Amino acid sequence: MEPIGEAQREQARVHIREHALGEAARIERLSRIREFVLGAQDGLLVPLGVVTGMAAANPGKAAILVAGLAEAVAGSIAMGGGSYLASEAEEGLYVAEIQDEGREIEAEPEREIAELALILEEEGLERAAAEQVAQGLAANPNVFLRTKVQKELGLSPDAGGDAGGDALVVGATYLGAAIIPLWPYFLFAVHVALPISIACTLVALFVLGVIKGSVARQRLLFAGLQVLLIGGVSAGVGWVIGHVVTKIVG
Repeated sequence: MEPIGEAQREQARVHIREHALGEAARIERLSRIREFVLGAQDGLLVPLGVVTGMAAANPGKAAILVAGLAEAVAGSIAMGGGSYLASEAEEGLYVAEIQDEGREIEAEPEREIAELALILEEEGLERAAAEQVAQGLAANPNVFLRTKVQKELGLSPDAGGDAGGDALVVGATYLGAAIIPLWPYFLFAVHVALPISIACTLVALFVLGVIKGSVARQRLLFAGLQVLLIGGVSAGVGWVIGHVVTKIVG
């Protein structure tokens, strides 16, 4: 293979600067859709189940609103806190695994070079080429560690996100989404608010599914109906529980 010329190197630099790095940042931003969908979906479904179940039991509008608002606030805090703890634990695990790999490289450098060469062989390189690449990468400790982390552990060297940001997105989205099944009970009698709440929430769930499908490049109709179905089941379960508990207790 001929050496890479300066013209090709310059073209590669421009591509990395103008395209690859920007794409990586864009994908990282879009990956936040996971937290958005998690918070929004639960923020729609759980309060919907609560107020629908309460409406079926018919304790009065004030009790329905208190239950719905309490759940919305508590759920937002719980979801945000849970997301923070999960992300923090994940980040800690990534850091520990990368540090362990670094210590192994320092303690057994020849073995680690051989491991990387074997991995490259399994990926299709000839033995001589794999060994040459592994030895070349080992000449730079930082590059070698990053490559080992990617190839052996299946982790990105920059793995781990923003635990606080994840928690804020989940918690805020949950609380914002919870307004949709709750607002009709502030304005209308229970028997009017109930169908409006269910209808608005189901529409919001369908839109959420379409957004998720658009970002994830899924079929939009399928993604919307998938989330809509989950919402319909949630509302139905809440209604049944409200009726059953009322019959038993009453």
